[in-house]
Amino acid sequence: MTKQKWHKFFAQTHKWVALVLGLQLIAWTAGGVVMSWIPLNEIRGRHNAAEQEPMALPVATDALMTAPALAAKATGPVTQLTYRDMLGTPVALLTLKDGSRELRDAVTGTPLSPLSEDWARRIADADFMPEAEMASVTLLDRHVIDYRGPLPVWQITFADEENTNIYVSPTEGRVVGRRTDRWRLFDFFWMLHIMDYDEREDFNNPLLMITALSALLFSISGIVLLFFRFYRRDFNFILGKKKKA
Repeated sequence: MTKQKWHKFFAQTHKWVALVLGLQLIAWTAGGVVMSWIPLNEIRGRHNAAEQEPMALPVATDALMTAPALAAKATGPVTQLTYRDMLGTPVALLTLKDGSRELRDAVTGTPLSPLSEDWARRIADADFMPEAEMASVTLLDRHVIDYRGPLPVWQITFADEENTNIYVSPTEGRVVGRRTDRWRLFDFFWMLHIMDYDEREDFNNPLLMITALSALLFSISGIVLLFFRFYRRDFNFILGKKKKA
Protein backbone atom coordinates (compact mmCIF):
# COMPACT_ATOMS: atom_id res chain seq x y z
CA MET A 1 0.00 0.00 0.00
CA THR A 2 1.14 3.52 -0.75
CA LYS A 3 1.68 6.13 1.93
CA GLN A 4 -1.56 7.86 0.97
CA LYS A 5 -3.54 4.64 1.24
CA TRP A 6 -2.02 3.86 4.66
CA HIS A 7 -2.88 7.37 5.73
CA LYS A 8 -6.48 6.97 4.60
CA PHE A 9 -6.79 3.54 6.24
CA PHE A 10 -5.58 4.72 9.64
CA ALA A 11 -7.58 7.96 9.40
CA GLN A 12 -10.80 6.04 8.71
CA THR A 13 -10.06 3.51 11.46
CA HIS A 14 -9.29 6.25 13.96
CA LYS A 15 -12.46 8.15 13.07
CA TRP A 16 -14.84 5.20 13.44
CA VAL A 17 -13.23 3.85 16.58
CA ALA A 18 -13.39 7.37 18.06
CA LEU A 19 -17.10 7.53 17.25
CA VAL A 20 -17.75 4.29 19.14
CA LEU A 21 -15.33 4.78 22.04
CA GLY A 22 -15.54 8.52 22.61
CA LEU A 23 -18.08 8.47 25.44
CA GLN A 24 -16.40 5.53 27.17
CA LEU A 25 -13.00 7.22 27.01
CA ILE A 26 -14.54 10.29 28.63
CA ALA A 27 -16.08 8.06 31.32
CA TRP A 28 -12.71 6.40 32.00
CA THR A 29 -10.98 9.75 32.27
CA ALA A 30 -13.68 11.33 34.44
CA GLY A 31 -13.72 8.24 36.65
CA GLY A 32 -9.98 8.45 37.09
CA VAL A 33 -10.28 12.08 38.17
CA VAL A 34 -13.03 11.35 40.71
CA MET A 35 -11.36 8.24 42.10
CA SER A 36 -8.01 9.99 42.50
CA TRP A 37 -9.46 13.07 44.20
CA ILE A 38 -11.56 11.37 46.89
CA PRO A 39 -9.46 9.75 49.64
CA LEU A 40 -10.13 6.01 49.95
CA ASN A 41 -10.66 6.41 53.70
CA GLU A 42 -13.60 8.75 53.02
CA ILE A 43 -15.05 6.49 50.34
CA ARG A 44 -15.20 3.65 52.86
CA GLY A 45 -16.79 5.95 55.45
CA ARG A 46 -13.98 5.43 57.94
CA HIS A 47 -13.65 9.18 58.50
CA ASN A 48 -17.00 9.06 60.34
CA ALA A 49 -16.34 5.79 62.17
CA ALA A 50 -15.82 6.04 65.91
CA GLU A 51 -12.43 4.81 67.01
CA GLN A 52 -12.83 1.44 68.65
CA GLU A 53 -10.35 0.63 71.37
CA PRO A 54 -9.31 -3.05 71.55
CA MET A 55 -11.31 -4.57 74.38
CA ALA A 56 -10.73 -7.64 76.47
CA LEU A 57 -13.66 -9.90 77.30
CA PRO A 58 -15.60 -8.27 80.17
CA VAL A 59 -15.67 -11.50 82.23
CA ALA A 60 -13.09 -13.96 83.43
CA THR A 61 -12.31 -16.68 80.94
CA ASP A 62 -13.44 -19.36 83.38
CA ALA A 63 -16.94 -17.84 83.24
CA LEU A 64 -17.17 -18.51 79.52
CA MET A 65 -18.62 -21.70 78.14
CA THR A 66 -15.96 -23.95 76.66
CA ALA A 67 -15.68 -24.38 72.93
CA PRO A 68 -16.97 -27.98 73.04
CA ALA A 69 -19.97 -26.91 75.15
CA LEU A 70 -20.83 -24.12 72.73
CA ALA A 71 -20.32 -26.41 69.75
CA ALA A 72 -22.74 -28.87 71.28
CA LYS A 73 -25.45 -26.19 71.25
CA ALA A 74 -24.90 -25.36 67.57
CA THR A 75 -27.38 -26.48 64.94
CA GLY A 76 -24.67 -28.30 62.98
CA PRO A 77 -21.02 -29.38 63.02
CA VAL A 78 -18.72 -26.47 63.95
CA THR A 79 -15.50 -25.81 62.04
CA GLN A 80 -14.45 -22.57 63.74
CA LEU A 81 -15.27 -20.69 66.93
CA THR A 82 -14.20 -17.17 67.90
CA TYR A 83 -14.74 -15.35 71.19
CA ARG A 84 -15.10 -11.57 71.17
CA ASP A 85 -16.75 -8.64 72.88
CA MET A 86 -19.94 -7.08 71.47
CA LEU A 87 -20.72 -3.82 73.25
CA GLY A 88 -19.76 -5.28 76.62
CA THR A 89 -21.36 -8.68 76.04
CA PRO A 90 -19.03 -11.66 75.55
CA VAL A 91 -20.13 -13.54 72.45
CA ALA A 92 -18.95 -16.50 70.41
CA LEU A 93 -19.19 -16.61 66.62
CA LEU A 94 -19.55 -20.18 65.38
CA THR A 95 -18.89 -21.12 61.76
CA LEU A 96 -20.68 -24.30 60.75
CA LYS A 97 -19.61 -26.92 58.25
CA ASP A 98 -22.18 -25.75 55.71
CA GLY A 99 -20.70 -22.23 55.81
CA SER A 100 -23.46 -20.64 57.88
CA ARG A 101 -22.74 -18.80 61.13
CA GLU A 102 -24.32 -18.50 64.54
CA LEU A 103 -23.76 -15.86 67.20
CA ARG A 104 -24.23 -16.99 70.79
CA ASP A 105 -23.82 -15.54 74.26
CA ALA A 106 -20.43 -16.88 75.35
CA VAL A 107 -21.54 -17.25 78.98
CA THR A 108 -24.96 -18.86 78.62
CA GLY A 109 -24.85 -20.22 75.08
CA THR A 110 -28.10 -18.42 74.27
CA PRO A 111 -28.44 -17.71 70.52
CA LEU A 112 -28.19 -14.03 69.67
CA SER A 113 -28.53 -14.29 65.91
CA PRO A 114 -30.42 -13.11 64.07
CA LEU A 115 -29.81 -9.86 65.93
CA SER A 116 -32.81 -7.81 67.00
CA GLU A 117 -33.41 -4.26 65.81
CA ASP A 118 -32.34 -2.94 69.21
CA TRP A 119 -28.94 -4.64 68.87
CA ALA A 120 -28.54 -3.32 65.34
CA ARG A 121 -29.30 0.23 66.51
CA ARG A 122 -26.79 0.01 69.34
CA ILE A 123 -24.01 -1.38 67.12
CA ALA A 124 -24.56 1.27 64.44
CA ASP A 125 -24.76 4.08 66.98
CA ALA A 126 -21.50 2.95 68.61
CA ASP A 127 -19.81 2.86 65.20
CA PHE A 128 -21.01 6.27 63.95
CA MET A 129 -19.02 9.23 65.30
CA PRO A 130 -21.05 12.33 64.23
CA GLU A 131 -24.03 13.43 66.27
CA ALA A 132 -27.00 12.62 64.06
CA GLU A 133 -30.43 11.11 64.51
CA MET A 134 -31.35 7.73 63.05
CA ALA A 135 -33.80 8.32 60.22
CA SER A 136 -34.78 4.68 59.70
CA VAL A 137 -33.87 1.09 60.50
CA THR A 138 -34.75 -1.61 57.97
CA LEU A 139 -34.02 -5.33 57.74
CA LEU A 140 -33.17 -5.91 54.08
CA ASP A 141 -33.71 -9.25 52.37
CA ARG A 142 -32.63 -8.02 48.93
CA HIS A 143 -29.68 -6.11 47.54
CA VAL A 144 -29.78 -2.35 47.07
CA ILE A 145 -27.38 -0.01 45.25
CA ASP A 146 -25.60 0.71 48.52
CA TYR A 147 -25.11 -2.90 49.56
CA ARG A 148 -24.47 -6.11 47.64
CA GLY A 149 -23.11 -8.35 50.41
CA PRO A 150 -24.60 -11.28 52.35
CA LEU A 151 -28.30 -11.09 53.25
CA PRO A 152 -30.27 -10.41 55.33
CA VAL A 153 -28.71 -7.24 56.71
CA TRP A 154 -29.80 -4.35 58.91
CA GLN A 155 -29.72 -0.97 57.17
CA ILE A 156 -29.49 1.96 59.58
CA THR A 157 -29.90 5.37 57.92
CA PHE A 158 -28.63 8.51 59.67
CA ALA A 159 -29.95 12.03 59.06
CA ASP A 160 -26.51 13.56 58.49
CA GLU A 161 -25.16 15.70 55.65
CA GLU A 162 -23.65 12.70 53.88
CA ASN A 163 -26.83 10.55 54.01
CA THR A 164 -24.94 7.77 55.76
CA ASN A 165 -26.18 4.19 55.73
CA ILE A 166 -24.56 1.71 58.09
CA TYR A 167 -25.09 -2.00 57.48
CA VAL A 168 -25.00 -4.44 60.39
CA SER A 169 -24.89 -8.19 59.93
CA PRO A 170 -27.65 -9.88 61.99
CA THR A 171 -25.57 -13.04 61.94
CA GLU A 172 -22.17 -11.73 62.97
CA GLY A 173 -23.21 -8.73 65.05
CA ARG A 174 -20.81 -6.29 63.41
CA VAL A 175 -20.74 -3.47 60.87
CA VAL A 176 -20.26 -4.86 57.35
CA GLY A 177 -20.63 -1.65 55.36
CA ARG A 178 -20.61 2.14 55.59
CA ARG A 179 -22.12 4.07 52.69
CA THR A 180 -22.16 7.82 52.11
CA ASP A 181 -22.80 10.15 49.16
CA ARG A 182 -19.06 10.02 48.43
CA TRP A 183 -19.20 6.24 48.21
CA ARG A 184 -22.20 6.45 45.89
CA LEU A 185 -20.39 8.91 43.60
CA PHE A 186 -17.32 6.67 43.56
CA ASP A 187 -19.44 3.58 42.93
CA PHE A 188 -21.16 5.23 39.94
CA PHE A 189 -17.88 6.08 38.25
CA TRP A 190 -16.43 2.68 39.21
CA MET A 191 -19.40 1.08 37.39
CA LEU A 192 -18.62 3.17 34.29
CA HIS A 193 -14.92 2.42 34.63
CA ILE A 194 -15.21 -1.39 34.66
CA MET A 195 -18.38 -1.45 32.51
CA ASP A 196 -20.17 -3.85 34.84
CA TYR A 197 -23.60 -2.25 35.12
CA ASP A 198 -25.14 -4.96 37.31
CA GLU A 199 -22.96 -6.32 40.12
CA ARG A 200 -20.18 -3.74 39.60
CA GLU A 201 -17.54 -6.29 40.57
CA ASP A 202 -16.45 -8.10 37.39
CA PHE A 203 -13.28 -6.43 36.17
CA ASN A 204 -12.79 -9.06 33.45
CA ASN A 205 -16.14 -8.93 31.70
CA PRO A 206 -16.18 -9.35 27.88
CA LEU A 207 -17.55 -5.84 27.26
CA LEU A 208 -14.64 -4.22 29.09
CA MET A 209 -12.09 -6.48 27.38
CA ILE A 210 -13.41 -5.69 23.89
CA THR A 211 -13.62 -1.97 24.64
CA ALA A 212 -10.10 -1.90 26.08
CA LEU A 213 -8.75 -3.69 23.01
CA SER A 214 -10.57 -1.21 20.77
CA ALA A 215 -9.14 1.67 22.79
CA LEU A 216 -5.67 0.26 22.22
CA LEU A 217 -6.35 0.20 18.49
CA PHE A 218 -7.61 3.77 18.74
CA SER A 219 -4.39 4.88 20.47
CA ILE A 220 -2.14 3.08 17.99
CA SER A 221 -3.98 4.51 14.99
CA GLY A 222 -3.70 7.97 16.50
CA ILE A 223 0.05 7.61 16.99
CA VAL A 224 0.47 6.34 13.43
CA LEU A 225 -1.47 9.33 12.13
CA LEU A 226 1.07 11.63 13.78
CA PHE A 227 3.73 10.42 11.37
CA PHE A 228 1.53 11.45 8.46
CA ARG A 229 0.63 14.82 9.92
CA PHE A 230 4.13 16.05 10.83
CA TYR A 231 6.49 17.59 8.30
CA ARG A 232 10.20 18.37 8.53
CA ARG A 233 9.44 22.10 8.75
CA ASP A 234 7.43 21.46 11.94
CA PHE A 235 10.70 20.71 13.73
CA ASN A 236 12.57 23.81 12.55
CA PHE A 237 12.19 25.47 15.94
CA ILE A 238 13.97 22.50 17.54
CA LEU A 239 16.75 22.54 14.99
CA GLY A 240 17.16 26.28 15.42
CA LYS A 241 16.12 27.15 11.88
CA LYS A 242 14.09 30.23 11.19
CA LYS A 243 11.28 30.36 8.70
CA LYS A 244 11.98 32.35 5.59
CA ALA A 245 10.33 35.77 5.44
